Amino acid sequence: MTKAKCRFCHKSYVYHQGGATSQLNRHLSRCTQFLNKLAKAKRQLAQGTLNYVADDGCIVVNPTEYDHEHTRKLIAKMIIVHEYSFRMVEHKWFNILMKWMNSNYESIGRKTIKNECMKVYESEKEQLRKSLREAESICLTTDLWTSNKNVQYMCLVAHYIDSDWVLQCRVLNFLEVDPPHTSLVIAHAVFECLVEWKIEDKVMSITLDNASNNDTATTNLSAKLLTRKNGQFDPKYFHVRCAAHIVNLVVNDGLNQIEGLISDLRNTVKYFKRSPSRLYKFVEVCNDYSIEVGKCLSLDVKTRWNSTYKMFDTCIEYRSAFGYYAQVDQNYAWKPTESEWNIYEKIRPILGEMAGATTAFSGSVYPTANVFYPYILKKIGATMLDKFDKYWEEKNNVIVNATVLDPRFKMRYIQFYFNGLYGSSSLSTAQLTSSSKETTSSVACLVSSEFQSFLKSSASESSKSELLIYLDEANNSLNDKNFNLLRYWKVNALRFPVVSSMAKKFLAVPASSVSSESTFSCGGRILDDHRSSLKLATVQALVCASSWIRGSKNPPVILVCDF
Repeated sequence: MTKAKCRFCHKSYVYHQGGATSQLNRHLSRCTQFLNKLAKAKRQLAQGTLNYVADDGCIVVNPTEYDHEHTRKLIAKMIIVHEYSFRMVEHKWFNILMKWMNSNYESIGRKTIKNECMKVYESEKEQLRKSLREAESICLTTDLWTSNKNVQYMCLVAHYIDSDWVLQCRVLNFLEVDPPHTSLVIAHAVFECLVEWKIEDKVMSITLDNASNNDTATTNLSAKLLTRKNGQFDPKYFHVRCAAHIVNLVVNDGLNQIEGLISDLRNTVKYFKRSPSRLYKFVEVCNDYSIEVGKCLSLDVKTRWNSTYKMFDTCIEYRSAFGYYAQVDQNYAWKPTESEWNIYEKIRPILGEMAGATTAFSGSVYPTANVFYPYILKKIGATMLDKFDKYWEEKNNVIVNATVLDPRFKMRYIQFYFNGLYGSSSLSTAQLTSSSKETTSSVACLVSSEFQSFLKSSASESSKSELLIYLDEANNSLNDKNFNLLRYWKVNALRFPVVSSMAKKFLAVPASSVSSESTFSCGGRILDDHRSSLKLATVQALVCASSWIRGSKNPPVILVCDF
């Protein structure tokens, strides 16, 4: 017997596929939950605030009258978020579709929809201004990018934790920066953006890659912020080096010892990919020797070591196949040697961990600063530690504090690993106290059994200090797959008002500048060869508004009434 279940009140009714639906419709006419949502959707529609969210529990509520203004606004948002061309609204079949959906639809020209996109940008900008005013502190990332027309752009991204303990990430500006791109020019451009948004008194940190001019830029920008007499601003927390960039530099140093293997594999992949006949012949060789043909060969990008790791990961499955193929194709001259493969096998686990670390550091919807040390201190190879220290010259207190403010780690983790790697640690609770005047998956794999034993044996001292009470409490389980760091602080904010305020600041610090780099991917799609003549103001509006709409706390809602 088949049953239909109401998606609103969850009551079940007997129903046969293709049978009558009168009973189901009668239920909807008196279902309180459905009627309440329907009334709310109609109010939103009348106010022009009804949006769309892809959710199984929702249905479309059609307006009784065609609203051209609201339709135009929705099309503008669609164009912004999905990076469509303005000319799309003039396409024949787009208009046929819209007319079929509503015969009252009025055609829109590309200039009209462009103006509507700019209106959406201004509207979303005001909403973001309000959100930024309510933020306790704001962390930044920034980077530079050159377009296909050789125009240099700067992207500035804000990260902050809102009143609901949700980590927010918004592109503030996407603007052209005139050459030369000196440290003073970069600092001035960033500061002007902060003044425009009126958030210069809320800035806590900025995460940048290790470009030499960034050190001077942060020093100059820090001096500008100090002149604003922001009581919360502390220069020692301001400059955060991009963890993903550091890992990239460290691993590239480590890859020097297998440069020959990398070159051979790179040429091998190119050799097969450039000729379908050679690739077909290679597959035949694999079949002849019962070698499973699984992953496709992947060619790396020289500037991205994780793509090199992916190339290794796909090629190693065909390790013996390359040798067999060399016997049937005399032109193939890049078969890796056994000694090269053996060296790679030794460093493969470390590279895998570093690839995982890079992915973890690149998140923008969960805290990342708190997992930097758990990944690096446990997983980095001894031979790479000196290289790591070269790029991370001093213990970064922002990252340390973020780790301590993760109840799975606290001060015990820092003491355990810093003492082991650097000798007696000079870090103290006092350092963390002075600053007060996500992944949600398990991180147990990041922490050694030695540290977990240390947790069980470490003694706690009683204290009435709020911070020390937090530190003295037992660490949260590292095996809890459902643990959510920001939810923990939301629940415990009343118990630890001061410490939770610190957590809201330090856990918003991004461990990498990937959020800025990923914005350039969007910019590159908008500024393709066909639209490179767009005005700078239009480009900024499209890039920024896309970030704001996609990150909105109030996604569009459309009701669903089917069973």
